[in-house]
Amino acid sequence: MRTTLAFTLLVVTGARAELTVTSLGPQFKPDPARVVVAQPHGDQGGNTSIRNTAADALEWKAAGYFQRNRDLGQVFTAPRDFTLAALVLKTGPSDASVLAGAPGAKVFVQFFEATGEPCIHDNGTPSGTPAKHGFSKNHRCDDYVIGVEYRPLHLSKGGVLPALAPTLRADRTPTGDGSGRGVYLRWQFSCADELKFQKGKRYAFVVGFEEPGKARGLTFANANNAAAPDAPALVDRHDRYPGGWSLRREGDGTLPPTMVPGETPPAETTTRARLKRESLFAEGDARYVLAPTTDGFPDVDTYRDLLFFIEAGPQHH
Repeated sequence: MRTTLAFTLLVVTGARAELTVTSLGPQFKPDPARVVVAQPHGDQGGNTSIRNTAADALEWKAAGYFQRNRDLGQVFTAPRDFTLAALVLKTGPSDASVLAGAPGAKVFVQFFEATGEPCIHDNGTPSGTPAKHGFSKNHRCDDYVIGVEYRPLHLSKGGVLPALAPTLRADRTPTGDGSGRGVYLRWQFSCADELKFQKGKRYAFVVGFEEPGKARGLTFANANNAAAPDAPALVDRHDRYPGGWSLRREGDGTLPPTMVPGETPPAETTTRARLKRESLFAEGDARYVLAPTTDGFPDVDTYRDLLFFIEAGPQHH
C-alpha cells in the first residue's frame, strides 16, 4: 500500500484575470494564426467530467466512497513564446455531458508551470497484470505520473457557463435533448498580457466549477488510450499529444481515499463525515492550493489528453 500526502500546499501567485465563457456551437474551425497548441481528437465514447456537488447530493459508490468532486486539466508544452488569449474545450458525447446544475454556474481556469522529470509509476501492476482500480482492468488504468511539481501561475475566475441544454435531469434521467453534447466552448481571458508562456516549457491548465451545487457536472471530449496493451510509456504509438497528459484534482486530495465498501454509506457518523470531507473541495482559496495529479478514483489521467485548443494573442515585434 503506497503512502501519499493528503495534499501539497502551494502558494497561489500571479494575476487573477477576468474570464468569459462562450458557446461556439458544434462546429469550430481553428484559426492557424491564433491556435498555438492543440489536441483536436476526441474518442466517440470518451467522457471525463468536472463536478462540484453539494455535500447533501454526493453520490455513493459501492466501492466504498462518495463520488469525489473533480477539476480537470491538461499539461502542454509551449512550442514558442506567446501570450494567452483563449482556451477552447469541447463538451463530451454522452448523455451525461451536461448535468442540470451546470448551465449558469461559475467556472474558473487555473494555470501552472510543470517542472521536473515525469515518469510513470506502474502502481504494482506491470504489463500482463490487471489494474487495481479503474473503468478498465487493463494494467495501465491505475498507473500515474510522478516526478512533476505544478507551480501555480494564474487563477482566472468569474466565468459563467453558457445556457447549454442539459442532457440529464436532476434525477439522472436523460432529457432527450442532445444539443449540449459536442459543443465547443471558448474560455476568453481579459488580462492576456499577464499570461505569458515560454518556448519549450511545460505548463498546465485546470478548469472547474467555483461553487458546489446539485447536479453540477460537465464532461469534456478527450482521447484516452488507457486500454492499449503496450508497456507503460508517457509517449507511444497511441499518444495523441506527446507534449503532455491530462490531470485532475479530486476532493481534498487524499490518495487513496478512505474506502468502506458497501451498497450504502456507513451509518457511523464519524466515518461517514470523513468520507464526505475527503470527497469535497476545501472552501475558498484553500481549494486552489491543492496540487493536481494524474491519479484518480476510479480512473487515472496518465493516458488521457483533453481535446483542447490554446489561442495566442497577437505577436509583438
